[in-house]
Amino acid sequence: MATWSTSSNAPPPDATDGAPEQEVAAHLLKGLRAQIPASVAVRGIEVEVGVTVDLDVGALQAALCAVLPGVEVRIRRVDVLFKCADCGAEFPADEHPCPVCGSVRVAMVHGDELGISRAWAHEAT
Repeated sequence: MATWSTSSNAPPPDATDGAPEQEVAAHLLKGLRAQIPASVAVRGIEVEVGVTVDLDVGALQAALCAVLPGVEVRIRRVDVLFKCADCGAEFPADEHPCPVCGSVRVAMVHGDELGISRAWAHEAT
C-alpha cells in the first residue's frame, strides 16, 4: 500500500458558485488524478476541511463518493489554530488572546484547509 499527499496549484472553486460541493469534489479529483499514475487503484482518501470553510461536509462526502465509486472517503474537520506574532506560541481559537504573552497579534495557521491530505492505494492488476 502507498500513501500520497495531494494538492493542486490552482485554488479550489469559490464555495459560493453554483453547487459548491460537486465543484470542489471535481477539483479534488482532478488534483488526485494528476498525481497518481493510472496503474494505481485508489482505495481511499482523507480530505481535510477547515472549520472556517463554508461547505456542507455531508454533501461534499456524497459528491466525492459519486465521482470516486468504491473508494473510501474520510473527511476530517480541522479546528482553528492561531500563532502569536510576538512570541510564536500556537494555540486554539478559544484561548485568544495569546495564553503565553497576552498579545492579540495572531495569524491563523489552521482552520481554512480544503484538500486531500492523503490517499491510500495499491497497484492495479
